[in-house]
Amino acid sequence: MITELKKYLSMFIKSRNSLVKDNKYSSLAIYFIILFLIDYSGALDLYGQSIVRRCMNMYRRTDPLSYEKKINPFCIKYKKILNNSDINRLKSIKLPTSTDFSLVSRKNTTTHQCCDKYSPHERQIMEDIMEKLRTKYEGKIGKKLYYLKSNTASIYRYHGNKSKHLWHLDPQNIPEIYNVILCIGKKGNISPLQCKDINNRAYSIHFNEGDGALFNGGTTVHQVPPNDDPESERTVLSVAFTSSKEIADNEDFGKNLCTYTEGGNNYRNVVKIFLYIVLINHSLTFISGINLISYKNLFLLFGILLLLAKYIPKHFDIGIGTGRASSIYHNLVLLCFFVITTMSFKGAIVFFSYFLISDIIFSRKWVGYD
Repeated sequence: MITELKKYLSMFIKSRNSLVKDNKYSSLAIYFIILFLIDYSGALDLYGQSIVRRCMNMYRRTDPLSYEKKINPFCIKYKKILNNSDINRLKSIKLPTSTDFSLVSRKNTTTHQCCDKYSPHERQIMEDIMEKLRTKYEGKIGKKLYYLKSNTASIYRYHGNKSKHLWHLDPQNIPEIYNVILCIGKKGNISPLQCKDINNRAYSIHFNEGDGALFNGGTTVHQVPPNDDPESERTVLSVAFTSSKEIADNEDFGKNLCTYTEGGNNYRNVVKIFLYIVLINHSLTFISGINLISYKNLFLLFGILLLLAKYIPKHFDIGIGTGRASSIYHNLVLLCFFVITTMSFKGAIVFFSYFLISDIIFSRKWVGYD
């Protein structure tokens, strides 16, 4: 059985090499065509978008070049929005002891996403508190607020002075989404919530237990910076509402990579993403023979795509692609991510190149996002 398999693999490799020997770049075309068919079929989709694009777009929330056209700041603090009794009820919810899968911009946090792993009593607490917050903030802003169908309320705990969630926008870059951050636990010198105004000036919102902030997370650049207290512990409730009835009625709206990975606490789904990318790239690399292409030529291709991805969307709205520019630095960070996930330098360049091309020339209905 194994001997026969080796025989067929050897025959395939000889046939493949014979096919591409006169033009090694045909292997690039084979790789792109097969990946396009997989992409177009929706086999990699998560909530209606390729899981690979979701990973890229999630990271690009930290790229000012990508979100510069979406900024419309709104971020206000409200003191003691809930009383001590409400805070004590929230504190009674048991949080996991594990920390989230750490990324470049977000570290030393624990996420407890509502409500699959909550007890019936804990679910009732969340329902009561969310309704109280919704009603109170409706009065503050004079707008009707609705729940999202994909209720992604979460409790976050930041551990120590190295915990952080650096400058970013939330996934939905529209002003109809209102985010609430409520402080339910404060130990030591915790970090503030920081927001940037329309002039890109940062200001801090410091919390005591019971204080809250209301902001448009998808259009307001914000962060939780590191602090100077290694014993600090910052516990907050994060809830999202919408002022749009149409959005509220959309079953899939609000489902994103954070939902799927539970803020990085669902290690099984994180591993699945890595395995998808590894298996696809290694299969396509073997079928296409892209390893026959020189590094010099792959670097040239990738360098051209880096420039196109930065300058075409920035200066020209050609009606296709995402319509968002992306910086060279952040795309190099993404390349490092794909090198790790594909476990292949050439494979990472070609795999990522396909998605860079798609961001520039594919239909906006397909690759565009808010």
